[in-house]
Amino acid sequence: MEECKIVSTPMNQKEKLKRDDGAELVDEGAYRSLIGCLMYLTTTRPDILFPVSVLSRFLNCASELHMITAKRVVRYLKGTLAYGIKFSKSQNFKLCGYSDSDWGGSTGDMKSTSGYCFTFGSRCFSWCSKKQETIVQPTAEAKFIAATATVNQALWLRKVLIDLQLEQEESTAIVVDNQAAIAIYKDPCFMEGPSTSISNSNFLEKSWEFAAPDPGGDVMYVSGAVRNGSKDLCERAALMNFKSLLTDPSNRLSSWQGENCCSWKGIKCSSSGHVVVVSLRNPHPIEVMININKEVVSNSQSTSDFALKGNISPLLFTLDHMQHLDLSCNNFMFSKLPAEISNLTKLTYLKLSNAMFQDSIAMQFTNLTSLRSLDLSCANLVPDYSSVSVSLTFPLKLDFGSSLLSFISYGYLSSPNLSIPGRIPTAQFLNLTNIASLDMSSNVLKSSIPDLLSNITTLSVLDFSRNDLNGHIPYLPQLEELSVASNPAVTIDLVSMFAVPWSKLTLLDICFTRVGGTIPPSLSKSTSLTFFRADGCSIQGSIPSSITKLKKLSVLMLNENDITGQLPVSMSSLTTLQYLSLFQNRLEAFIQRNRLNGNTPFSLFRKSRLDEISLGTSGLSVEIDDPAFAQTFQPKILDFTSCNMRGEIPDFFSNFTSLVVLNFANNSLSGAIPQWLFNLPALSILALPMNNFKGFIPPMIHLKSSLFPTIVNLARNKLQGPIPTQLENVNVIDLSLNNFVGSIPSQVGEAPGIRSISLSGNKIRGSIPESFCHASNILQVLDLSNNSLSGTIQRYLGNYKSLIYLNLGQNKLTGSVPEELEHITSLRYLDLNGNQFEGSFPAVIENFQDLEILNLAGNRFEGKIPKFIGDLRSLRILVLESNSFNESIPEGLMNLENLQYIGLSRNNLSGPIPENLDGLKKMAKRQNEATILG
Repeated sequence: MEECKIVSTPMNQKEKLKRDDGAELVDEGAYRSLIGCLMYLTTTRPDILFPVSVLSRFLNCASELHMITAKRVVRYLKGTLAYGIKFSKSQNFKLCGYSDSDWGGSTGDMKSTSGYCFTFGSRCFSWCSKKQETIVQPTAEAKFIAATATVNQALWLRKVLIDLQLEQEESTAIVVDNQAAIAIYKDPCFMEGPSTSISNSNFLEKSWEFAAPDPGGDVMYVSGAVRNGSKDLCERAALMNFKSLLTDPSNRLSSWQGENCCSWKGIKCSSSGHVVVVSLRNPHPIEVMININKEVVSNSQSTSDFALKGNISPLLFTLDHMQHLDLSCNNFMFSKLPAEISNLTKLTYLKLSNAMFQDSIAMQFTNLTSLRSLDLSCANLVPDYSSVSVSLTFPLKLDFGSSLLSFISYGYLSSPNLSIPGRIPTAQFLNLTNIASLDMSSNVLKSSIPDLLSNITTLSVLDFSRNDLNGHIPYLPQLEELSVASNPAVTIDLVSMFAVPWSKLTLLDICFTRVGGTIPPSLSKSTSLTFFRADGCSIQGSIPSSITKLKKLSVLMLNENDITGQLPVSMSSLTTLQYLSLFQNRLEAFIQRNRLNGNTPFSLFRKSRLDEISLGTSGLSVEIDDPAFAQTFQPKILDFTSCNMRGEIPDFFSNFTSLVVLNFANNSLSGAIPQWLFNLPALSILALPMNNFKGFIPPMIHLKSSLFPTIVNLARNKLQGPIPTQLENVNVIDLSLNNFVGSIPSQVGEAPGIRSISLSGNKIRGSIPESFCHASNILQVLDLSNNSLSGTIQRYLGNYKSLIYLNLGQNKLTGSVPEELEHITSLRYLDLNGNQFEGSFPAVIENFQDLEILNLAGNRFEGKIPKFIGDLRSLRILVLESNSFNESIPEGLMNLENLQYIGLSRNNLSGPIPENLDGLKKMAKRQNEATILG
């Protein structure tokens, strides 16, 4: 390289080298030899230290790009041969350090690079550039780690200078370009103890301190003295550093100011002034909305509005008196939980559920021997009504479970926010000798439940629900609460399980596991049982009469099984029963007025304190035409779906002031819907679809409940009159398949909080009101199909950016599909069939990458079918029949592997069917699927 061109810098500032960059590999020997020579030069040339440090990371995988960068360093050296460090005589032998780092400069592993140098007298004499061991943190933490390395070097240099009789009597200045990093060092109490951890991999010695930063610049000082700071200042500074790394959109930490941290919100102190409680749970827990395919379609916006976000500071775990820590339902951005948590040996309560931590964090709790409650669970469940059906007319199947209203018939969502994978860490948990409650629900555990858990004699609550466990349930006689729900591979033999005593068991949740068989009479030996849930377990046979020996039973849920026969007569003795849910079984009985008295199983409706009665599609028939219930009867949930109910809704229901859910779907109820029903103070869900109700409904529907969601489903009746003009506190409204007339009131589009509107199958005329352009963008379902709407699709519908389901089919709409709909990128269902739309194939559809169902049949579209249709990889149903499309079928159409139905008949298509029929061949092999080419 004697004739090479000279460059002014040793490395391009924007250069981002990485492994496997795609360039051709070079000879490793030659590359190593060159880097070795350059590393030798760094002992006198600190200006090439950084690029050589970076290049040395690729000694085993050097490519042409790495070699070109290395040669650039040589080209730089050629032009700077005269450069060097010149030491001149000086009387000022004062040590001074300079610290800095880049941020995530290593593209392969997103780690930062620390750098420091020291001057002594007139010139620089010590320098270093090294990649940090931790994955990239916020800028302040990267600077903090670099400063820590600089301090370690400063301490060592000060000792060396003592041996050279050049002891530094004054503090050593360390120059840092980040005030947040300096703030961490402002109080020496962070470093108390013989080896206090400051970051994930950096340790400092005890004998040093920092003073306040110089007002004139970003400088901090280190000396060899020890100063004992007050503990309250230490704890306050630790909390302030924890706060500094977080964003707080709801200002929950606004009270964190002033000297007395014990008065801050979420903080409690002991009588001696030490912080013992840090409780920062998100006041709006995570609400995940899933559709019938168990796919996430929406997250509650309020959760992110209130969640603390950022990385967790290791200094939080210097609060060694802490006993209670709750960080649940926040967003720690999939960062790793610092290992320093193991220092909190006095911790008794730890809750990290839904906190968005990464990796297996269970291993870090081995030393927390005082723990009594450990919660590592994940997502809570809420119903998704956004894509239940075309018109939300399926009967609701409700469960009063972990969230108030879980639509368990639509399945569960496992959201591994903590991502604890693999096997249950039994060995680590055995060290938690005081643990009483262990919650690891909603993770991705894949193993059997270990028998060794029986050795943890203090364990009373165990929750492994919503994982991927297998095997059997071991005998754990010490348990009071056991939940293994939603582990389909767990096999439970109730006969064997209850052949041994479970004398302490109060709660047993085994829903959606592999049970089969019958409920054994021996279950009644667990006399402490208050909660028994076994939904979806394929249980057969009848409910044994011995179940009435469970005198403390308050919750009995046996939904979605194959239970037959009649209810035991003695069930009337279960006076403590609060929740009875038996829907989707094959029971035989007729509940009527004259059977609610006397010694019958149904007299418990008069004698018990039932809050929930869910008998939908259970095989039972219900007749309620008289207030034969006890006057104190105040249910929260009544679900009599498909119970052959007749007559009108009795007036005495107006006394049910605690009623939250009323579901009388798919019966033969008639008459008018009483207006007082909408005024019940606690009513959140009113589901009366598929009955014979007639008459008008109130012009204003205002549900009083503060619960979420609020649903009014009156579909498939014989209701008439105009659509209600005002909807207040209604999230879902379904009035489809009735006889409503008139136009859509403008107020409907302006209803606050509305997420689903279904008005299909009525006699509505006019255009889609312009007020829809002012509606909030949280609307997810809009179904106006099978009416007589006219006019065009207005561009303001593009305001609904959260829209998932849009059905305008079978109307009299005209014009073209506006380009403004391109903003609805989350759309999955689009039905425009049976209108009078015209023009070419709507180009805006190219933006709907999540589209699953597209129906443009029966319009006046023309031109060719665009090639981009083959890029809609999620498409399952494509219907383009009865238009005027011409030219050939695009070949890309056949690559849609998820396609289940395609209709192209009654068009003007020409040319051969594409030879590549792979997609259609796959479809032909599927059952119950069709292909129509025409």
